Amino acid sequence: MDKKKLTVLLLVLFAIGILAAGCASNGAKPAAGEKKAEKPQEIHVAYQNSSIIILLAKAKGMYDEEFAKDGVAIKYDLYLSGPPMIEAFAGGRADFAHTGDMPPVSARSAGVDIKVISRAGYTPAGNALLIRPDAPYKGVSELKGKKIAVQVGSSAHHFLILLLQKNGVNPNDVDIVNLPASDHQAALETNNVAAVATWEPWTSVLENAKAGKVLEDSSSGVKRYIGVFLARNEFAQKYPEYTERILKVNEKAAEFMKKNPDEALELIAKESKLPVSAISRIVKDSNWDSQIVPEDIAALQQVKDFLKETKVLKKDFDINELFDDTYYKKIKQ
Repeated sequence: MDKKKLTVLLLVLFAIGILAAGCASNGAKPAAGEKKAEKPQEIHVAYQNSSIIILLAKAKGMYDEEFAKDGVAIKYDLYLSGPPMIEAFAGGRADFAHTGDMPPVSARSAGVDIKVISRAGYTPAGNALLIRPDAPYKGVSELKGKKIAVQVGSSAHHFLILLLQKNGVNPNDVDIVNLPASDHQAALETNNVAAVATWEPWTSVLENAKAGKVLEDSSSGVKRYIGVFLARNEFAQKYPEYTERILKVNEKAAEFMKKNPDEALELIAKESKLPVSAISRIVKDSNWDSQIVPEDIAALQQVKDFLKETKVLKKDFDINELFDDTYYKKIKQ
């Protein structure tokens, strides 16, 4: 090949190279080392009738609005209590949830990989022991030998045990009946049990129905009642941006509730299918700051100690392993 033809060929190859580079920059394939950001097809949010922030965000369409632009669907799953939510986490059917303090500790000891990523409300009188309005009992110690209904594995279960011990009653000296909170009213009205241990809003539901009256609640200092917001750790690690955005929506809902309490109550009542009177107390009497504080960690440590003492804890662990507030700190930067 003569020098002139070689020069022409090199110019042609150079031009082709520029065109190819231009096509690549316009994009069909990312360069080596680049990775397109992953996104979930859908996000599963588990909640119950005490999940005030989730109920409000759902009623306002806040989650759906936040993720619609990404084409990510929000799936809502209603549960009666925390323990079945843990089963959903274990089966990969829940990505986020609000529960009390007992279920996540039990779950972690059983090897379910979840994290507490924020608080979901602190309610001083959140747990309560109720008896029938016409019951003769004046104190907890008088319930010795009686039937007491509670959702076993819930925060109310732990509260009940601590309350009995505080009043000198061995838990073995009462007949604990495992019963969902939604069935407590019927159990009291039919005289099948002498008392029930539960949490808000079920306490208010029983009082409003004249089915029960509070004998003692957690504001006495027996137990710190907090809600926790949980994430399936595999999901959170894979989609940290989406986890942060979920928390941003929760913050938005809490702020709306502070500024518009009456409207928020109406929305939450409609979403929970409970009357405003049943949820008014928990909305107004709770601290909705979602930051995890040392007292919250200590409360879950108390739960872990209880489960260990009663030989229910399947495997011991450092309570700090259950918490991960990095997503919360990120949105607060």
